[in-house]
Amino acid sequence: MTSISHKFIRRVLLTAMLSLLLASCLQKSDALDRIYETGKLRVAMDPSFPPFEFVDEAGNAAGLDVDMAQELAHRMNVEAHFVTTTYDGLYDALTVGRADVIISAIYPDQSRTQDFVFTPPYFNAGEVLVVATNSPIDTLADLSGQRISAVFGTAGHMEAMSWETLLDPSPTLTTHETIEEVLAALTNDEADAIVMDNLSAQSAKAQGTSLRIVDPPLTDESYVIAARSEDSALIEELTRHLQAMREDGNMDTLSAQWIH
Repeated sequence: MTSISHKFIRRVLLTAMLSLLLASCLQKSDALDRIYETGKLRVAMDPSFPPFEFVDEAGNAAGLDVDMAQELAHRMNVEAHFVTTTYDGLYDALTVGRADVIISAIYPDQSRTQDFVFTPPYFNAGEVLVVATNSPIDTLADLSGQRISAVFGTAGHMEAMSWETLLDPSPTLTTHETIEEVLAALTNDEADAIVMDNLSAQSAKAQGTSLRIVDPPLTDESYVIAARSEDSALIEELTRHLQAMREDGNMDTLSAQWIH
């Protein structure tokens, strides 16, 4: 093989490698650059889950996630543009490039971590332990021998059932058909503690029910923001703004406005 042939092969290989590297760099920086160039953060959302996202009487997207997306966009000095789709189509909207992020009360899907990246949770909708405001119960150990109520068949019910074998003496567990009945058991002093999802607990508290939510949540059903894996820089920026919103009280304000 001549030296010219060797040079030609090396040149072809070098050109191919440079092309792949350039394509990779463009892919990694594309989303964040495009957002700042166009002044628009495209948000995929399924507006069918109030109070987080829904369509109001005027036909506009509304809810906690909508306001949060708009606040995040404001802190980036851009505007939020909502791309509505079905829940099953949220990740497809990212894949085909119709949206930059998903903000739609989604869980961090562990089966998708190779293709997508997620922010830390901004809300945990998992099951929580709820007690009266002046209750001495602060930990699971304090439930020994106590009266507990939960909605039959829920994750909270399953969690409470496990305490019957873990604690000594065992707590007494009763079940009801609705959240309202479980709350009534607590307020009527028919239960020392109840188990329910965090959204319902926060809503009851906002409506003036005298209760205290014991931290941490019993189960993890965290809501996060998602983007394509190559857009990790965008997720990092959104994470910084989410943290700032927690620190300055903006997230608490949004929660109080929509969860009631």
